[in-house]
Amino acid sequence: MVWGDLCGESIHNGAWVFTDIVRQDLLAAGVDLNNLSRPMGGDDYIVWKPDYKGRFSVSSAKDLIRQRYPVLEGCNLLWRKSVHLALAARNWMLLRGTCATLDKVKSRFKYQVTNKCFLCNSQEETLEHILWYCSFAVRAWNWISEIFGIQPQQNFIHSYKMARGRSRMIKDLWLLAILVVRYELCMTRNAFIYGNQRVSWLYFQKKVFNQIHEYSIRLTDCMFNTNEDIQVLGFFRVRHRQTKHAIPKECFWELPADNELMLRCDGAARGNPGRVGAGVVVRDANAAVVGAMSVGFGVQTNYLAELFCVIVGLEWAAKFGVENICIPTDSMSVVLAFSGDILAIPWFLRPRWVTVRANYSNIRFVHTYREANFAADCMAKRGCFLEEVKVLVTTIGQILFCLLNFPMYLIFVLTKL
Repeated sequence: MVWGDLCGESIHNGAWVFTDIVRQDLLAAGVDLNNLSRPMGGDDYIVWKPDYKGRFSVSSAKDLIRQRYPVLEGCNLLWRKSVHLALAARNWMLLRGTCATLDKVKSRFKYQVTNKCFLCNSQEETLEHILWYCSFAVRAWNWISEIFGIQPQQNFIHSYKMARGRSRMIKDLWLLAILVVRYELCMTRNAFIYGNQRVSWLYFQKKVFNQIHEYSIRLTDCMFNTNEDIQVLGFFRVRHRQTKHAIPKECFWELPADNELMLRCDGAARGNPGRVGAGVVVRDANAAVVGAMSVGFGVQTNYLAELFCVIVGLEWAAKFGVENICIPTDSMSVVLAFSGDILAIPWFLRPRWVTVRANYSNIRFVHTYREANFAADCMAKRGCFLEEVKVLVTTIGQILFCLLNFPMYLIFVLTKL
C-alpha cells in the first residue's frame, strides 16, 4: 500500500499514475500493477485484509496463527443440541477409532493373541466388524431398521441421510438411535471381555430402548401428523410431540417501472465455503426476459457469491443503456450491505461497487421470497458447475449461449440477439 504524499502524487483524475522509479519499486516488491484497487476518492484508511469489512479483530488475528486440523467426517452430526454431550463424546471416540479391539492390540503391542470376535465367535475382531458385520450387530441394525422403516448404511453420514424426507423429529430420533446402537455394541463387547457378563439380546434391546427414550427429552422439533411418525414416537415413548402445520402464503413479484430494468439476483453454494455460483435474470417493464447469466466463482462463501452476483449483474446490465435498476433478491444481508454504509461491503469489493454505481441514476433493492426468485436460483445452481478456463459460443435461433473467460470468474450468458 502506498502511503503519505507519494500516494497523493500517484493519483490523477481518479486513476493511478506512477513515475518510473515508483513503478520499478512496486514491481520489485511483487505488486501486480494491473490488478490494483480503483481509487475511490476521500480520505485514506487502513484495511485489515483477513476481515471482509477490513476491520481488525482478535478472532481474525487468531485465525492467522492457529494451526488448523482436518475436520473429522461426521463430527457435525454429533455436536448438536438434540444429542446429549455424553453420547456425543462416546461416539466421538468411535469416530476416531479409539477402541481397544484385538487387531489394534496385536499390531501395537506385538502380542500373539487369537483374534476372534467375542460376540459372534466366527470372524476376526475389528471396530468395523463389531459395529456392522458381526452377526449380533446385524441383528441390532435389522431391529432398528424395522422400527423406523429406514435402512442404515455402513457410513455414519450416509446412514443419517437415509432419513431424508422424514420429519425433523424422526430425523433427530433416527440419529439418536444410530449413536446409541453404535455405542452399546462396543459396551456389550467390553462387558463380555472385562466384566465376564453374558451377551443377552433382550438386555441389549432394553438398554438401547431406555437410552433412546431418555435422550429423546432433548428433541424439540416438529413431527409429521402421519401414522408412521406416530408409531415410531409411540414405540420409544417420546413425550414432546409438536406438529407443524403448513400455512400457504401468497408469493408474487411486481413488474418494474416503465423506465426501470429488473435484475433478479441469487447465489448458490455446494458447501459453505465450497464451489459457488450466481445467477442473474434481466426483465424489462413488460416482464419479458432480456437476458440471463450464470456465474461461477470457484471456491468461496455463499455470502460472497450473493455480493458478487449483484456487482457482476450491474456491470453486465450496463450494455442495455438503462439508468434505473430494480434488484429483487432473497438475501436480506445483501440488501442491508448495499443499501447502507459502504463500509458494510467487503473492502475488496468497494472499488468495483463505487465504479458500477456511477453508471446508474438509481439502484433500488427489494427483498423477496426465495420462491419468487426461482429463475435466478436455477441460473445460480448452474453456475456452481462451471469449470475454469473454457470458451464456448453456440447460437440457437434467437438465443446466444456464450461462455466467457473473465479474470475472476466464468460467465454463462443467455441474451437475445
